[in-house]
Amino acid sequence: MEFTILNWNIGGAKYLQEKKGERGQTRKQLNSELQELIRKYRKPYVITLQEVLRYRTSSQSVEDIIGPIQGYKYYLFPLIDSDRLSSKAKWNKVKRLGGWPPEAFFAQGNAILLRNDVPHFPVWDLSASSNRRPDVERHFIEQVNLESGLYFGDRNTEPRAALVAHFIYNPKGENTKPLDVFVVNLHLTTLMLEREGIPEIDLEATKLRLAQLDVIFRGIVSRYNKWRHEGFPERGKPREKWETWETDKRYEPVWILAGDLNFTPESEEYETIQRMNFIDVVPQKGSGTKAKGAGNPPTLTVDYIFAGPKFISLDPFITTPGIRSNKVDDAVQGSDHYPMYAKIPLSIPE
Repeated sequence: MEFTILNWNIGGAKYLQEKKGERGQTRKQLNSELQELIRKYRKPYVITLQEVLRYRTSSQSVEDIIGPIQGYKYYLFPLIDSDRLSSKAKWNKVKRLGGWPPEAFFAQGNAILLRNDVPHFPVWDLSASSNRRPDVERHFIEQVNLESGLYFGDRNTEPRAALVAHFIYNPKGENTKPLDVFVVNLHLTTLMLEREGIPEIDLEATKLRLAQLDVIFRGIVSRYNKWRHEGFPERGKPREKWETWETDKRYEPVWILAGDLNFTPESEEYETIQRMNFIDVVPQKGSGTKAKGAGNPPTLTVDYIFAGPKFISLDPFITTPGIRSNKVDDAVQGSDHYPMYAKIPLSIPE
């Protein structure tokens, strides 16, 4: 059994600063390239996107930078917008450079696309079968904030969050033990003047990202896994009632962390994730995942897909050969980041 995922920072932050005519072409190119990636990689189960936008002028309804994609449901989670947060510094610059009217609305955040046939469940769902579907038609993605304090309209104080999506499979067939797979979409902090030869700023950026990773591994992965090992209690007490469609006999969950993590493979942050027994499942990164401007060759690696924990949820001796062909796709031109695709063998240690 394999789980497929595509990750891409579409670079929307710069899109709003383009002139109206240029914006239309950029939007068309991004959507065309995304749909081509979906065709190329045979409809990945999940697509994680960063720097995604929603906007409108006074005469328009709200428009998303990513248009409808057949076969997928699209969910945007704005982290900043021009109405909710009082700082206007970012939006004033956008309006000036992009020629937007004073009353224009902007929102920026991260998004997840789910293939229509993917068995998507609430985070705490304990269904025994992947064929069971919740009664309501909506998404069950949860947003876990990685806040740093007040937003001042700049990169250093921009709010960050983890988007957590839950999937259930029965890898050995219907009516067999279920496997829980969690995908966490991330865009971690980066600071102005980072990696520009100022060690003080580099050290501060590392400190901030390590704190965010601490929330991810303690507050998300560990919190869920501890709940599982305690027997899935409710409010700290043993469960008194189990639904007929639930089961506590489950495989150890698989966790997939994907996104623009804003650190390099030589960093303390990368080593920290590896020490948590997570596998970098895109070994072929070529010259990098980020370029100095859209359309330029990549020179820096900051985007990743990790899966784990190995030995517990994944058998690394089976997984490693199965990920050798996963790579960064450098054929796109619409963003200063390059997408990556991963096919992850769900090789479960017995």
